[in-house]
Amino acid sequence: MKKNLYILPILFSILLFVQCTEEITDNSIIPNATCTDGIQNGDETGLDCGGSNCAPCEDAIGGIDFSGTYMQEDQVGRPAVSIVYITPGLRDAYNTTIPSELTANFQQDMQANLLLHHPAYSTNILGQDATAFSTLLSKDVLWVGQSGITTFYDGTNILTGRRLQDDVMDFHLLLLYGGADVNNPLNDGTNGQPLLIRDGVSENDKPFLANFPYLASPF
Repeated sequence: MKKNLYILPILFSILLFVQCTEEITDNSIIPNATCTDGIQNGDETGLDCGGSNCAPCEDAIGGIDFSGTYMQEDQVGRPAVSIVYITPGLRDAYNTTIPSELTANFQQDMQANLLLHHPAYSTNILGQDATAFSTLLSKDVLWVGQSGITTFYDGTNILTGRRLQDDVMDFHLLLLYGGADVNNPLNDGTNGQPLLIRDGVSENDKPFLANFPYLASPF
């Protein structure tokens, strides 16, 4: 009789364990999805973002936040332009002017500095006189051709975009000092004249990659 009394608690414990196990497995409690739980759940399309309740993923924490007030600080289409062609005291104003207003506000200053750098300037390889060239420079945007070859300058195609291997500074110097014949003998380094159509900086020491991020490892 005593043996039976000992066995009953053991059987009861086993049954209780099995019952608890079934409840945990079959009726597990799933917490309500929130936009701050660090889990992609509910109808979220990303981690704590998207869906019917959370902010769009591009606005979520860790994504791109477009809220707030923004101020333009720099022109980045052709950064060398302001350094070479804008009077130093006007560069801050130039960098904070929206592109559509650059020509009206700075073309004449650019033309004056262009002629200051090269008083004998006539036309460049694009056939532009000082007014036309400074007008082109004043539109600080980077054009991208949607078809054909993309390049800053490859000897034939001009300003259809920019590749990493494009020597932008050489092209700017070529437009300013090269003249209509590309290799202006007055500025090609011969006959005791200074070399002004190239900056002397060679190409990248490693080939660029074919896939993003394209830049080769520094080591």
